[in-house]
Amino acid sequence: MKNKIVLFLIVLFGFVFASCEQIEETPIIPPTIIGGEETEEPTGNLPTEEKTPTHEQGPIFEEVEFTVSLIYNKRIFIPEEEITVIWMDDYSQYSAVIGEDGYAKIKLDGDFNVILSKAPEGYTYNPNIYTASNDSPTIEIEILKIAKVSKGRGTALYKEFEISSDGVYRTEIKSNNNKVYYEYQPKAAGYYVIESLVSIHEDVVNPKVDIYVGTFAAKYFSETLNSGGTYKKGGYTKNFKWVVRLSQAELQNVYTFAVFAESKTGVYPVYVDFKISYEGEYYPEANVSKLMVAEEANFKTPDFSSDEFVFKNSDHGTGSYYNAVTNGTGILSAKDYKYNEETGYWHRYYSNTNTYGPILCAKITKPCAYYEESLNNIESHGNKNLTVSNNTENYKQFIEISYAAACNSDGVCYVTMELKEFLQKFSVAQRLFFDGNGFVESTGVYAIEEDQWLFACGYYEKK
Repeated sequence: MKNKIVLFLIVLFGFVFASCEQIEETPIIPPTIIGGEETEEPTGNLPTEEKTPTHEQGPIFEEVEFTVSLIYNKRIFIPEEEITVIWMDDYSQYSAVIGEDGYAKIKLDGDFNVILSKAPEGYTYNPNIYTASNDSPTIEIEILKIAKVSKGRGTALYKEFEISSDGVYRTEIKSNNNKVYYEYQPKAAGYYVIESLVSIHEDVVNPKVDIYVGTFAAKYFSETLNSGGTYKKGGYTKNFKWVVRLSQAELQNVYTFAVFAESKTGVYPVYVDFKISYEGEYYPEANVSKLMVAEEANFKTPDFSSDEFVFKNSDHGTGSYYNAVTNGTGILSAKDYKYNEETGYWHRYYSNTNTYGPILCAKITKPCAYYEESLNNIESHGNKNLTVSNNTENYKQFIEISYAAACNSDGVCYVTMELKEFLQKFSVAQRLFFDGNGFVESTGVYAIEEDQWLFACGYYEKK
């Protein structure tokens, strides 16, 4: 009996196994929605259609012809020497020579800064203002003839090169401590701009200018300017730009300045081209603001050795807060300072001992810790930032001549009562502290309304 059962099971398994081999599985096809109703796809052997895999394609760009020509006196200029035009972006550069027809041509695709390998002999140009793209591929570069200075030596104050007209001038800087002095007297009232034209793309020369105020016979250093012009963020080259507003009453003024430069490579001589241009007429406003003058004339220039002292900001830290060097309290508080009737200055004050400490100073001719433009240069862009109190008080002469002349090499002078009042009015007018949205507050520094004048201040402390 057992043998019959075993034999029966073997036959049964063989039958099942054979049946499995003959079964063909039909794939399950999901329903398709047509017109909002579900329909079943028909089953069976359907003809297959070969399909090319698809993917999302990006925009297709085509190269276009970029052209550059030189323009002088509104006409095309064909150079006698070989000059190469360079199109450059952050990753690559391309070049083409200016041909006999006066054009350099190349097929490109993208956005580029455009510069020359060199300017024609005796000419220059502004290398920082020309850009080309697929939408604007044609560029005309204005070349500027370099003016010659025939009078003066340029070696020192009162021995300046004399400039009598606007134009473009070239200065040869022979060493890192070489300064070339110029004196410029405009012939007409108006807006004037003195601006350096050093390439920010080469980024190897950093031009600077010392500015002097006064008359032919008495000239006083005002500031060193290394801002206002073109520069790249984080770059070495920072062009200077000095804006002068000259009324008819001020037409006899002279403008004295000394050009010098730093070289990244340490190689000299280097050359600084600068342009003096007349930008338009200047009409003082009919409602003239009251001219504020320095009356506390007993102030003197602070004299401290950098080897013995460190300059502390008014929140007792060091460094510039707009560059995120925040090692102070971040709070400007007048309880730490007090006016001393005997000296005529504000001082660091220690309330626990009721004693006066170092004299409080204000940065005038150099940027302060919390605001990155010097106060005597705050109007260099043609604004009226030194006119405060709802445009009723003009502190231009007060700052740019009187207090600027009292500053030491660190750009600071002692804080008198009248200077403190100006700093308060300036901060309010410029909204340096404005309910959390002020310029200084954006650096993480705060002050109550009556203490915000401390934004420009600090003091010297023994190391």
